[in-house]
Amino acid sequence: MAELKDAADQFAKDLRNQNIAGLMMVFTPEGMGKAMALQGQMAAQGQRAPATEHAIVENGAEGDDHLVDIVMKGPDGDAALFTKWRNVGGSWKVNDIGVKA
Repeated sequence: MAELKDAADQFAKDLRNQNIAGLMMVFTPEGMGKAMALQGQMAAQGQRAPATEHAIVENGAEGDDHLVDIVMKGPDGDAALFTKWRNVGGSWKVNDIGVKA
């Protein structure tokens, strides 16, 4: 099983590269619904320049969920996402995602 930080790093790379196929594989069904809602919210806020870098910040656990912030860095400034990861059958999956306030 991959380490959580490695899984989160690959997830951030897939976000930056808009690798939809890679992203689809990492969500739980609940997480996918939240990602779709987030995508709608982000579209309503307008287009941002693509991120050129990212940072992963692990924030411990909350029950079965492991909390990871993903900071996307780009020319328009930083945008932080919170994610909640869950070990599902030996693979790390995103169970929740949103914009960090």
